[in-house]
Amino acid sequence: MLFFLVMLLLLIELVFLAFRRDRRSVLLTFLSASTALFITGILIYIAKKGGISSETSFLLFGPDSLRRKLQYLVMTLGQLGYLVALGRCLTPFFLIITALDFCYFPLAIKLRRKSWLFAIPPLMTLVLYIPEVFGAFAKGGERSLAVAMAIPKIWIYGYIAAAVLILFHEFFSIKSSFFRRRFVTKMLILFSFALLFALFAGQDPAQIYLFYRNSYMINLGLWYLSAGHGTPLYIIVLAGSLLASIAGCVGTLRYFRVTIDEESEDVRLRRKAKDAAVGISMFIHGTKNELLSSRVLISRLERSGVVSDDLNQLKEINEKLIARMEKLHSSVRNEPQRLKPVSIEAVLEEALSIARKTNPAIIATIETSSPGISVLADFSHLAEALSNIIVNGWEASKAPVSIEAHLERLWVSISISDTGPGITRDVQSRIWEPFYSTKNSSSNWGMGMYFMRNIIRMHMGSVRIESRAGKGTKFIILLPKYNG
Repeated sequence: MLFFLVMLLLLIELVFLAFRRDRRSVLLTFLSASTALFITGILIYIAKKGGISSETSFLLFGPDSLRRKLQYLVMTLGQLGYLVALGRCLTPFFLIITALDFCYFPLAIKLRRKSWLFAIPPLMTLVLYIPEVFGAFAKGGERSLAVAMAIPKIWIYGYIAAAVLILFHEFFSIKSSFFRRRFVTKMLILFSFALLFALFAGQDPAQIYLFYRNSYMINLGLWYLSAGHGTPLYIIVLAGSLLASIAGCVGTLRYFRVTIDEESEDVRLRRKAKDAAVGISMFIHGTKNELLSSRVLISRLERSGVVSDDLNQLKEINEKLIARMEKLHSSVRNEPQRLKPVSIEAVLEEALSIARKTNPAIIATIETSSPGISVLADFSHLAEALSNIIVNGWEASKAPVSIEAHLERLWVSISISDTGPGITRDVQSRIWEPFYSTKNSSSNWGMGMYFMRNIIRMHMGSVRIESRAGKGTKFIILLPKYNG
């Protein structure tokens, strides 16, 4: 069972890598591959060593036919020992490198830039475990051999402990509950690898190389396989191995699903936008021409001396329609963004000002955790985008809208919250689509959220929704922090 779970975990990572070929996917795949290599080597060793019950054999290997295949696999002790050495040295290396890649606190960023330093102990250990090199070294005394075997164990368990501490530090550095929940999935993946590896990391390749040597070699192996330990402890260790494997599969699948869902949503929205863009442009062009013609006719009537309340009202309606057409056009065309450092407080104040032009009754509070937070942005476009969320929040609740900005590691996090009825999951899945709206209003064409998301994406940011029925809605916008 353990063998198949580890192989399943590796298969999931390989499928994930096929869909998303970025640094993080590569690291997770290497971590899974090195763990699978290590566990497979140990299972081959256990199969060849023998002396296990049928129940234990099923938990480790599944069908007995697999155990027999591994037992009679043609492989020298030197080859098997180095197979275990490769997995034993590479797994903690990829574990700590992947943990650093998931984290953004200052020390993690500095260590990530010098990650090559973490490769030095594994490489030196792998050189030591080359069968010919180890054979020459083992000819020395038992004391020098014991010291040499203790050193790898120190850095191996040190890497595991460091990876766990890095992940915990990152978790407690995250201020937003939304992003904490997202990070828990990543922690689950790496913790499962750390636990699975730690349970077997005591297997030193030296015991395999020197299988027929004196009793000292017994202490370099799987301590819980020793006859001196009771069945309950043995069961606990095996159960922990299986649970760690299952947790790794579940965590990876969850991470895989969220990532693929986000990317597929982007593809789906791009298609809808592309399909709608041609029709929208034609509609805007034709309607705007008619409205401009009406403006000319109204001007002629005014110059001829015709003045009335109806004419003034007609002129006002015509100008509003022209303005709306301009706004609709700006929401579908990809205008160049003129990015420059701007104060996030100034952007939020401008966004609130724009929102109040739409609805003067809007009440909102703006809070920032620290003054002087800056982003690289197109001031007017970003303010216009954020104003759409403020207007929607006010219209949903008719109560003060809360606007908060704070630093979230490398990002500026902007939260815009209302106390309205919330947004259902069905609506959340469609809220970014062009021309989708739940409002029954002639002045609303369902382009505000689409426009807002496009602008945020053009600023290399992202937007998420937190909403529950009767609990209000929170939009969380992440923008890269400017460090100039």
